[in-house]
Amino acid sequence: MKKEYTLPTEKILRTLSPPSIAAYATRCALRVQPFLCLCNQASNQYKRFVIEIDDSLNANISFNEAEDASLNADELLSYATELSEKDVTSKTKAAAISAAHAFKATAYIANDFLDEGYDSAICAVDNSMVVIGEMDWPFAPAQKDFEFLQDLIHGDAVDYFFDCRDTGPLGDLWHGNPPDWYLEVKKIYDKNIALWEKEVLKKKDSEDC
Repeated sequence: MKKEYTLPTEKILRTLSPPSIAAYATRCALRVQPFLCLCNQASNQYKRFVIEIDDSLNANISFNEAEDASLNADELLSYATELSEKDVTSKTKAAAISAAHAFKATAYIANDFLDEGYDSAICAVDNSMVVIGEMDWPFAPAQKDFEFLQDLIHGDAVDYFFDCRDTGPLGDLWHGNPPDWYLEVKKIYDKNIALWEKEVLKKKDSEDC
């Protein structure tokens, strides 16, 4: 019999340890991150935003870096929430907000601002699920992450954060074959972000001259 999965409620999510809820939020954001390259217009500022978000979702933030990371997270989240849907699709905006909140959750928890960190983690999850729900895809991967995380107990939040990539302890992002829509947008994302990184670097070099 096929196992039925249901997403944990906000109340249940808040029972996770601080590093665990940051990891859960990051994994949810990573599943919709490729939508960041599906936009009608990509200004240099937007390209910088996407590159910073790409870096931040894989960051292991140390205690010494937490304050600067928190300030950067606030700035990126402010930018994401102000995106115009004339320039980006609704899915892209939701993915941007999810990714920015996931980064903020990690940065704030690393800085021992647990309430704000938990609030952002919930927002990251909610926005990613809007996108995944629109793609009509089961929530089983998120539930499997939760099952792995809920029994873990770690010490001080600043001492331990998960590597949320496929190679980390949580395993494959999709726990099996990714959906076709993810593979399609990921291919576009990988191509675009490589180009955008070159363009942003080139523009920065020209500004420094």
